[in-house]
Amino acid sequence: MNIKEVVEEIKNRVVIEDVIGRYVNLKKSGKNYVALCPFHKEKTPSFTVSPEKSFYHCFGCGKSGDVFTFLMEIEKISFMEAVRKLGKEVGVDVDRLLYRGSKENASLISSIKQLNIEAQKFFVYYLLKGDKDKVGVNYLKKRGITKQIAEKFKFGMSPNSRNALYSYLKSKFFTDETIFESKLVIKTSGHPVDLFRYRITFPIENEYNEIVGFAGRALSSEEKAKYINLPETVLFKKRNILFGFNHAKNKIKNTRRVFLVEGYFDVISLHKYGVDNVCGVMGTALTIEQVRLFSNIAEEVYLFFDSDEAGINAVERSIPLILANTDLSVKIVSIPQKDPDEFVRYNEEKGQIIDESLIIKYSKDIFDFFIDKNQNKVKSEDKKERIAFLIRMFYFISLLRNVYDKEEALKKLSEVMKISEVVIKSEFEKYQNRQRISTENITSAYSRLSYEDLELILAYMVSKNNILFDILKSEIDIQDIRNETVRAYFSFLDEYLFSEEVNENQINTLYLLQSEIESKSSSMIKGNIEILKEDFEFLLSIYKIKKIKEKKQEIQKIIEKISSDSTDEVLEELLEEKHLLTLEEKKIKELRGISYI
Repeated sequence: MNIKEVVEEIKNRVVIEDVIGRYVNLKKSGKNYVALCPFHKEKTPSFTVSPEKSFYHCFGCGKSGDVFTFLMEIEKISFMEAVRKLGKEVGVDVDRLLYRGSKENASLISSIKQLNIEAQKFFVYYLLKGDKDKVGVNYLKKRGITKQIAEKFKFGMSPNSRNALYSYLKSKFFTDETIFESKLVIKTSGHPVDLFRYRITFPIENEYNEIVGFAGRALSSEEKAKYINLPETVLFKKRNILFGFNHAKNKIKNTRRVFLVEGYFDVISLHKYGVDNVCGVMGTALTIEQVRLFSNIAEEVYLFFDSDEAGINAVERSIPLILANTDLSVKIVSIPQKDPDEFVRYNEEKGQIIDESLIIKYSKDIFDFFIDKNQNKVKSEDKKERIAFLIRMFYFISLLRNVYDKEEALKKLSEVMKISEVVIKSEFEKYQNRQRISTENITSAYSRLSYEDLELILAYMVSKNNILFDILKSEIDIQDIRNETVRAYFSFLDEYLFSEEVNENQINTLYLLQSEIESKSSSMIKGNIEILKEDFEFLLSIYKIKKIKEKKQEIQKIIEKISSDSTDEVLEELLEEKHLLTLEEKKIKELRGISYI
C-alpha cells in the first residue's frame, strides 16, 4: 500500500465526530453535528461536522478540512504526526511506509544515518582532543562561540588530512558504497578525499534531531569557498530543512514568532543571546517546504535577511510565497549592518542588550518596506509609474487572507499615494474582479483565466489524476510556471512521483501542497469539475496559446524598437520566428476547435 491508500484506510476506520468531539462539545443537528468553533471566538455555533462527508467546516472563520487537517490545526502538528496518531488508534502501522522503496534502498538510508552519527563523533573528537594546535578551538573563541553554544550546535573539526575521515569510517566497517553515497567523502582521480578537510564542521539536523547533512567553515585563508554544504543525498534535501529548526520549534510555539535568516552563523549568533526562535534558509531561496515547517506553530514571521541586493531580492521573493500559502503576518527586518551576525557583533561592542525586542525595533511591515523602497514611484508625477506601483501593491494586498489586514493596507496605500480611500478601494475591487472566476462551468471561462489561475486549475486536475502529469510535462516546462505553489507542487511530483523512496517530510509536503491547491481552486470554481483527459488537454492548449501570444508581443516590441542600422538578417529572423509562432498557434486552435482568445 502507498501512503495515499493508507490515509484512505485510516479515514475509513476513523469516526470523525468522535475525534473532534474530544476537543469541542458537539451537538446533533440533523445529519450533522454543530459546535462553537475551536479556531475562533464566537457565541453562536457555526462549526459543522459532517460524518457522511467526513469533513468539518466553520461558517464563521472559514476553517475546513478532514480529520487529519483538524488534528494538525488543533494540536499544531505535522500531517504525518496526525496520520501516525490516528493510525495508532485504529490499528494501522504507518511507520513501515515512511520508506516505501526497495529493501536495499531502505538499508542504505539506515546505513547513512549511522555513518553520519559516527562522522559527527569523529569531528567532535578531533576538535577537542586531536587538534594539538587548538586551531579550531581558537577560531570558535575568536567568533565568540561559547562552550554552551558549541555543544548545542555540535561543532567539530575535520583534520588537514586528505582522507582521515575515510580511514576512520572504514575502521568502523562502513562500505565504500555507503561512504560515497553519504557524500562526506568524494573521489578525486580515483582516490577518496574528505569533503570537509581542514574545516570547522557542524551537523545539519532535521526537526527530529536526526543528522541529515553537514556544513563546514574553512580554516585556511587560501580556501576560495568559505562555507560549503554537503551535496544533496537521499537524506539531505536543502529545500526540506531549516537550519536550527530543531532547536527553535519549541520557542516558536511559545512566542508564535519565527525569525528567518540566511546563514549558519546568523542563527548561531542569535541563539547565543537567547533568540532561540530563529532558523536559517541556508543561503538559498525560501521554499514552500521550509514554510510548512513553521506555518502551523507561528503567527508572525520576520525576514531577517542580508542587507545587500541579493538579500533584498530574497525578501521580495519570499513575501508572496508566505502570504499565498499561510495566514502569517510578515515583517521585514532592515538593519544598517550587512547581515544578522554582524548586527549581533556590532551591538555586542556597544554593550547593547541583544534580544527579540531589539530585532523587532528594526522591523517594518511589508507595505512600509515596499513604500520605502519605491519612494521614487510613490512621489512620481508619471501616471504610468504610479499605476504600475498601485497594481503591484494590489497584488500583495490580494494575497492577504484577513479582511481587516486588507482594509488597513488599502488605507495606508491611500494615505501614501494621496488618493482617496474610496477610489483606492474601488480600483482594488476592479483588480480583484479581473482576477476572479465566478462561473460554474470552467470550460466557458478558459479564455478569461489569468496565467496563475490556469496553472492552479491544471494543478488541481493533476492532483485528482496523476496520470495527467505526464501530459503536462511533455507540453510545458515546469520552471516556466508562474504560480509559486503550483511550481513547487509540479517540481515535487517531477522528483518524487515515481521515486522508490518517499520520506516523512516529502509526504507532509505533498499533502499540504495538494490541500493548498484544492483550497485555492475551490474559491474560484463553483460546482464539480469532471477530471477528463480531453478537458485537461483543452485547458493546456489555452495555456500554450497564451504563452505564444505573449512571445509574439515581445518579438513585436523588439521589431518596433529595432534600430535603423540593424541588418536585414536580424529583422528577417525576428519576422520568421513570429511567423512560426503564428503557425503553431493556428495549429493548436484548429486541433482543439478554438475560435477565440
